[in-house]
Amino acid sequence: MAIVASAEIQRIYEVTYLPESNAVGTAGRSLRSSSEVELNNFVMGSVFWQRTFLLQRTYSRLFDLLTLKSNWDSYGAPSPGCVAFDNALRILRFMRPSDLDSVNIVPSAEGGIGLCFKRAERYADIEALNDGTILGVRYVGMETPLLINVDGSDESIKLGMEEIRNHIDT
Repeated sequence: MAIVASAEIQRIYEVTYLPESNAVGTAGRSLRSSSEVELNNFVMGSVFWQRTFLLQRTYSRLFDLLTLKSNWDSYGAPSPGCVAFDNALRILRFMRPSDLDSVNIVPSAEGGIGLCFKRAERYADIEALNDGTILGVRYVGMETPLLINVDGSDESIKLGMEEIRNHIDT
C-alpha cells in the first residue's frame, strides 16, 4: 500500500528521479551525485517521504530477522516467529517518525523481536515474544529496571510507546 501511495505522490508532484545515463567517470559521478542530492532534499523536506523511508528501513530489518535460524546466538535461542513478527508490526503502528529513526530492532534471546531505544543512560525496550506476549522495560544507568505495563491490547501498546517516549526524552 505504501508503494501505491508513494507512486501516486510521485506522479502528482513530479518527483525527480535518478536519471539513467551512459556517462562514466567524473561526468557520471557528477550527474548521479547532483540527482541524489536533489532526491535527498526532496525526501528530507517531506514528512510523508521521511516516514515512508523510515518504515521501509524498519520493515526491512524485521524481515531480516525472519531469516534467522534457531540457535542464532549459539546459546540455543529460538528464532523469531510469525506471532512475534505480527505483534512487532502492530507495535510499529504506534510509532512516530522520531521513534522509527531511533529504534534498534534485534532478535530476542527469549524468542521474538525486541524494539530497543537508548539515549545517553536511558534505555527502554518493548519485546514481542513468539508465544504472543508483549513485554516492556525501562531503566536509567544501573537502576533496577521498571516494567512497562503492556497486556497486548492496542491501547496498552499505545500507552507503552508513550511511556517509552517520555522516559527516553526526559
